[in-house]
Amino acid sequence: MKRFSTIIACALLSFAAAAQSFSPTTTWPYIYADFTEGEILSQDGAKKQGLLNVSLVRSTLHFIDGEFIKEVAPGTVFSVRIGNDYYINAGGSLMKILAQNDNGYVAESTEIDMVKLNSTEAAYGSSSTTLGTMALSSLEGIGATNSNSSLNHMELKNSKEDGKTLPLIQKKYLFVNGKIVYATRKDVQAVSDPADFKVFLKENKIKWNNPQSLLTVVDYLAKQ
Repeated sequence: MKRFSTIIACALLSFAAAAQSFSPTTTWPYIYADFTEGEILSQDGAKKQGLLNVSLVRSTLHFIDGEFIKEVAPGTVFSVRIGNDYYINAGGSLMKILAQNDNGYVAESTEIDMVKLNSTEAAYGSSSTTLGTMALSSLEGIGATNSNSSLNHMELKNSKEDGKTLPLIQKKYLFVNGKIVYATRKDVQAVSDPADFKVFLKENKIKWNNPQSLLTVVDYLAKQ
C-alpha cells in the first residue's frame, strides 16, 4: 500500500476541484471525454505511459495504440493515473481513489445503471426490448473484448454524440487491511463488533458520502 500512497498523496489534496461536465453515452461509454495522458503501474511493478481512459462496460482500462483503441488485461494492472486522477484495481475493476491515509483508501466505482438503461419508463421513449438490444450491442462492441480489438479511435470519438446518455451508479468503498467494504453504515457494522461500533458512531459524526469523513471509518476498521 505504501508504494501507491506515496504516489497519490499530493494529487488527493485537489480532490475538491470542479467535476467534469462530460456525460458518457452508449456510443462513448467512457469516464473521460477523450483519452488522456496517464501512467499504468503493473502488478509486477513496471510502469507504462500512454493515452488512457476507463471503459464503463466492465470498468477496465483502455489505451490508444496508433489509431486504435485497445484494452489492458485487467489482471495485469495494479493502479492507474489518468491526468490528476488515480485508480486502484479491485478484482479486475478500476475504482477511483477519493481519499487515503496510512491505513487505507476510500474509493468509488462508477457503473452503468442497466436497470434504468433498459427501463420501459426511460426518458428515451423506446421500449425496454428495443433500447436494451441497441444499447447493449453498442456497449459490447466498444473495446470490450481484449487487447486485440481494433476499434478506430477517431471514428468512435466522432460518433459519441450519436448515442444516448448513460445512467450511472456510483458507490463508495473502503480498502483496509487487504479487504474491501462497501461504505455504508450497515456494511461496516456487519464486519465490526456491534457494541464497539455503536460507541464509535456516538463519538464520531460520520458523513457517509464524504470521503474525508470516511477516512475516520478506515482508521476504525484498521484497528479491528
